[in-house]
Amino acid sequence: MITQIHVPVRQHPDGLELVNARGENRGYVDPRQVNGRYVLEDLWIMQGSICDLKCTHCYTASSPTNNRLEQMAFEELRPHLEDAARFGVQKIYFTGGEVFVNEAVLRSRAPMNEEFVRNLRCALEIAPVEILTNGRRYIRNHFAVLRELRRRHGDRLRLRVTLESPRAAEHDAIRGKSTFAQTFETIFQLQEMGFIPVLTAERPFLSEQTDEEIRAAYQALFPKPVEVNLIENVMEMGHQLVHLAKQGQAPKPEVFITTNCFSILDKSPESLMCHFSRCIQKIDGEIRYYPCPVIYDDPRFELGHTLEESFRRVYVAHKNCYDYCLKGRGATCRTRSL
Repeated sequence: MITQIHVPVRQHPDGLELVNARGENRGYVDPRQVNGRYVLEDLWIMQGSICDLKCTHCYTASSPTNNRLEQMAFEELRPHLEDAARFGVQKIYFTGGEVFVNEAVLRSRAPMNEEFVRNLRCALEIAPVEILTNGRRYIRNHFAVLRELRRRHGDRLRLRVTLESPRAAEHDAIRGKSTFAQTFETIFQLQEMGFIPVLTAERPFLSEQTDEEIRAAYQALFPKPVEVNLIENVMEMGHQLVHLAKQGQAPKPEVFITTNCFSILDKSPESLMCHFSRCIQKIDGEIRYYPCPVIYDDPRFELGHTLEESFRRVYVAHKNCYDYCLKGRGATCRTRSL
């Protein structure tokens, strides 16, 4: 007779299973410390999930009607920016949704996202800032502000613009008809202002094979220098789940990441974003901290309402922990220029 061994499954207070059926412990990442003091390198701010586009693979399911991740007003964000300064933040990223859009801008009640502009001005006084944008027409209403900030802060302000492919048809298949032409024109105008735009795309969607081919194909579109940043893995969340369902495909099963997985994959816990970054989101009227921007609106992974509260152990238990951060070459939300 075979005796089955029952392994009790320990659970994190947030409901995460910390031991699998084989008795292996779940992997984890501790926040970065220097001389016994917590240190923040990157702060990500999800300005909101509203967007003028509804891209087929958007992991936050951003769209003109999605307000789940709410817009952040300056007065509520400012104390968190000041906290980030106290903990030595080295870079601040703004993402969404589309950061240059809010409800008033989208419904033509206002030309600019004024609260975002105030947030941006404050952030630039604290650390270098990178803005992630789709580069469509709404950013153009903010060109005067961007020119001013470029004159004042120089390369402390960078813009990361998504261009899904060097070919219009492939970009438009993901982002919508005529979006390539609009984004192309914006990139050209940003170059004229003195910016070196960072063009971002998902490697799995590109037909070019090598980094050199990809970089050359993008640079050939523009008369002045650009940088190219690739996202290595596509996340199965948001609109991507709908896309998979339409194709009759199921999402890949979740990988249970054990403490041994880091050595097997030859990646250290300290290489993951949750070691050195935090992400701010506003949900149901409250500011909440998350380990990174690829995990959102999931109470199991909330780290509190202040930066100081957020400095606690993060268990790599979200589906994106493997699918995005650890699979293959591994991915990061940081810019890694080719």
